[in-house]
Amino acid sequence: MNRRFLAEASAVVIIAATLAGCAPVAETGSVVVEVRAMAPGSQGTSHHVDVLGPDGGLVESREVSVGSTVTIENVPYGWVSIAAPKVCTVEGELGAEAPVMRLTIDAAHCTISN
Repeated sequence: MNRRFLAEASAVVIIAATLAGCAPVAETGSVVVEVRAMAPGSQGTSHHVDVLGPDGGLVESREVSVGSTVTIENVPYGWVSIAAPKVCTVEGELGAEAPVMRLTIDAAHCTISN
């Protein structure tokens, strides 16, 4: 075999091996919001909830009804805020170690976990 062929074949093998080891890593997580109950005297049967990404930009806005749970996907990793203006605003960090953040609204109480 000639040297040029060996050099080209080696380059192809090195590139292929490099690309095979570079599988994409997820850089987004999920926020789960559950509304169990409204506070006594509250108007309506749902909460407006905004999820803000690490840059402070709105990721998604939802109405979450009592007795329901919603999952918001593709939330960028980093410090995330979940705002339910009538009840609470909470922050937490999404990342590879904790890719899901959960907010539970039960009457006038909010619990965040991941």
